[in-house]
Amino acid sequence: MRGGAPPGLNTRQGGHRRQPKKKRNTRTLVLVIAIAFLFLFTPAQDRIRAQIQEWMDQLLDEYGPARVYPVHASYSVERRVILVNPHGTEINFNYRLPIPFDRSDFGAEDFGFEMTDGSVLPTDLLQVISRMEVRSAVGNTPVQIPFDSNDILLETNAIALDMASTVYWPPLGENPNRCNTGRCVIWSGSIPPGATATLIVEYDVSGTSFSWWDGSRAPDEAPRSSAGFSMTAGNAGNFADLSRPGHMGDMKAQFGSHKRWYDREPSPSDNYAIDGLDPLVVELAAEIHASLDAADADNAFAFAHAAFIEVRDTLTYSKGLSPARSGPVCLSDGRGDCDEQSNAWMSILRTRQIPTWYEFGPMTDAEYAAWEPHAWANIILPFDEDWCSARYIEIESCWIEGEVDVVNNKWLLHTPTTFTEWIETPSDEGEDAFQFYRPLAIGCNGCWTETWNTLGQPEITGGTFRVPVREGV
Repeated sequence: MRGGAPPGLNTRQGGHRRQPKKKRNTRTLVLVIAIAFLFLFTPAQDRIRAQIQEWMDQLLDEYGPARVYPVHASYSVERRVILVNPHGTEINFNYRLPIPFDRSDFGAEDFGFEMTDGSVLPTDLLQVISRMEVRSAVGNTPVQIPFDSNDILLETNAIALDMASTVYWPPLGENPNRCNTGRCVIWSGSIPPGATATLIVEYDVSGTSFSWWDGSRAPDEAPRSSAGFSMTAGNAGNFADLSRPGHMGDMKAQFGSHKRWYDREPSPSDNYAIDGLDPLVVELAAEIHASLDAADADNAFAFAHAAFIEVRDTLTYSKGLSPARSGPVCLSDGRGDCDEQSNAWMSILRTRQIPTWYEFGPMTDAEYAAWEPHAWANIILPFDEDWCSARYIEIESCWIEGEVDVVNNKWLLHTPTTFTEWIETPSDEGEDAFQFYRPLAIGCNGCWTETWNTLGQPEITGGTFRVPVREGV
């Protein structure tokens, strides 16, 4: 997936009109006087510095450039997979199309926190897919794709879309006629010389914004956990808590302990997208750790957040770099797109064995006018044990599993402008990510393109909110 900052980045939308020049000059004068006071009166430095930072935060929040997101949205979107045969002979193809799922604040799970009285709290749904259908550009009858994981259709009973292609939805497996990274639809067929094959896919989607974070700079409009369990550095656990028994410990074993992840060029050469052993990454992680307050030195949340700010504020967004480069290369070059900046952030976290993994899907703007491929990260973080006990949460389930999108300044924030197509599943060293990036088997190079377009008008409810594009969360 390629992509990054949302299309239609707007510095005005959702905000306020700029104040007259006189008022801007007044604020500037106040700032200059405050800075002078800071240097003239040394005992007041900490207090004045904090006040200046608060003023700057307020100014950036209200007047600075920002991305705008809806609180809730329902929409229909069309995807076109276009294959072209440039050769003089017929070619065959096999394309795996993921079947998306209802995403919750606990990934794909239906239940979240387990309480000490034996009850289990339901999750908050962030994305619901109510319809998925496929058809050929030259066929007339759409095929409805079932969401029930027990509903399978083998290649022997494949449904014809046209004279040259079929679809089916098989079980998981490793051969070409099986889904290898999760539930999927396989589109298979042949393309005559010089011809084109197009698969049209439609989805009906409902989504909501959601914040796993309850810090002072988290957007107030984004809903929080319905159970009231959101995370800050103040109620987060330590690095040792990542090894708790149950799901938390399993995720550390599957995603945290492997400091090198997703080799884009399997042996004899290595080219890991995530590399927590690279000397540059190790040195930067040590600097970030050393910058934390003493009280946060063992706080997994505080380290992850500080790494997020470091990557967000020091790397320049650069679109169209291909193939996607590793985290260390992105850090060394000082620029990168969504894949690469996610690789950089996750590389830093892997030095401390904090579990992080990929999430993929297309992304649009607040008006749903333009779409582009996107990649971002997931993370699991523990709550403090005493905090869990005080709220009667079983310690084995006392954690959050949230999204982090570095290039869009979304710390533990989900917005309905991203369509979750696939969340990485555990594998030995990231082989599933390798396979997800390579869904097509075909006898030509550069003959595959995809487009996404909104159908009709999305239904936006709950208003919109701004996420500033700025330094310092």
